[in-house]
Amino acid sequence: MRRIFVITGMSGAGKSTAVRLLEDSGFFCIDNIPPKILKELITILTAASIKKMAFVVDVRSAKLGDSVQAVKKLKRAYGNDATILFLEASHDELLRRFASTRRKHPLEDILPLERAIVREQELLYEMRESADTIVDTTGLDIHTLRVRINSLLVGEEHQFTVRVLSFGYKYGVPHDVDFVIDTRFLPNPFYIPELSSLDGRDKKIAEFLESKTAFKEFFEATIRMLEIAAASYSNEGRPIFSIAVGCTGGKHRSVYLAEKLGSKLRKSFRTEVTHRDVDK
Repeated sequence: MRRIFVITGMSGAGKSTAVRLLEDSGFFCIDNIPPKILKELITILTAASIKKMAFVVDVRSAKLGDSVQAVKKLKRAYGNDATILFLEASHDELLRRFASTRRKHPLEDILPLERAIVREQELLYEMRESADTIVDTTGLDIHTLRVRINSLLVGEEHQFTVRVLSFGYKYGVPHDVDFVIDTRFLPNPFYIPELSSLDGRDKKIAEFLESKTAFKEFFEATIRMLEIAAASYSNEGRPIFSIAVGCTGGKHRSVYLAEKLGSKLRKSFRTEVTHRDVDK
């Protein structure tokens, strides 16, 4: 089976890491490909019996031709054999990564770093809209990114999937989600000494929250809404329905609610639960 990946997205969002993961899986990878020769290059590689290939097309490539049109033509020509993967991260996270690695942003020759990031978002807007899958790498470690890439490799992204992510508002709200659920109105176990060091996967946190009428009522209302939405997304042919559940630090309330929602949704849909900030 032929598999073609086009990896695109923000500078500093993890494209190089994604390429290394694909190379480890046996893909022939080329970085910074001129868009005009993309289809021709695929033909050459196919003739050489290379069936797994990946190309990086980003803001640097835009100088070499119309990236968006090249990607759209690719999708028309190869259909489900081709996957467009767009990687992004929050503005603050990108600033932090460039500061820590001391790498230069591709647009930094003409703009200060903060403005360069904003300008890149503008330049890549249409490319993002054309993507099959968008991954926000803010807070993701290499293991979690590898899991996401591997799910693409085995074709799981083409099955309807509900993704539930817990997070802490203090670390930023995820961008690549359909629903955001705020649990900060619930009593916070953080302020109870015997519960503070635990997280939402612990039985004692479950017992504490389940003892609150507000939690029970909120869960019942929320799961009804999400089951309706998930069924509708699935019927429309959407591959992913993503839900983010937040509390202040992403350790107690959001983690427990995410686990409970995942357990309930898993009875009807393929469901993944991830805790972004639980170990921070």
